[in-house]
Amino acid sequence: MRWKDFLHFQRGSKIAVILLLVLIVLTLILNIVLSYRSSSEIIVAQNDSLIQAFEEFRSTLKEREQPLTAAQEQRKADRIYASESNSREESAGRRKPADETYIRNGGQEENRYQPYPVSEKLSAGETIPLNETDTVQWKKVPGIGSSYASRIVKYRDLLGGYVSVEQLLEVYGMDNELYARISPYIEPDGNCRKLQVNHAEFGELLRHPYLNYKQVKVIVSLRRRKGAILSINELSMLDEFTTDDIYRLEPYLAF
Repeated sequence: MRWKDFLHFQRGSKIAVILLLVLIVLTLILNIVLSYRSSSEIIVAQNDSLIQAFEEFRSTLKEREQPLTAAQEQRKADRIYASESNSREESAGRRKPADETYIRNGGQEENRYQPYPVSEKLSAGETIPLNETDTVQWKKVPGIGSSYASRIVKYRDLLGGYVSVEQLLEVYGMDNELYARISPYIEPDGNCRKLQVNHAEFGELLRHPYLNYKQVKVIVSLRRRKGAILSINELSMLDEFTTDDIYRLEPYLAF
């Protein structure tokens, strides 16, 4: 067999090879056309966005170049006048209140002053009750603001009431210096809410600041085993309660 025999095709094979070559050429031409159109669209879109941004920039410059109207000139003059007035008053030691507004009107100043309500502080010798007091009354005590008043009332509600004024030292953020300042204005009243040891649920007992998880667990276990707890002496015999714990809890527990 000669080598020329390998290059010999039948009529049907020749037609198939020719069609395949034509399809390959058409595919290449189509890809070139599509890629050219896509790149042209991207360039046109980018050019449009650049032109639009440039036009917006030119319009902004034109607006800035336009002269101010009479109303705009008046507002600008008012701002300059107010700034100069503030500078003069600060240098003279007469600072305006932060909530006071001055408006220039025909060469005169109109005073729109709306003072904020200021809570009056207690004078020396005046007192408030330790427990029958809300946050508004607590803020009357010199040295007590909104944050401390809220903490004092919240901790009082968790305890069930303060037994003594010294318990204010347990409030978060309270130090000896602040306590010494506020204690003369507070009158103990001894009104506190008792916690029913034999009827309170686990969660209710656990919410009290003087009871921890282990102590509540042993109370519930003791109630389940022997029934009602008769006195705080039964709790004092448990390892989970120290002498200090019993001393602090005694005013708050009822059996």
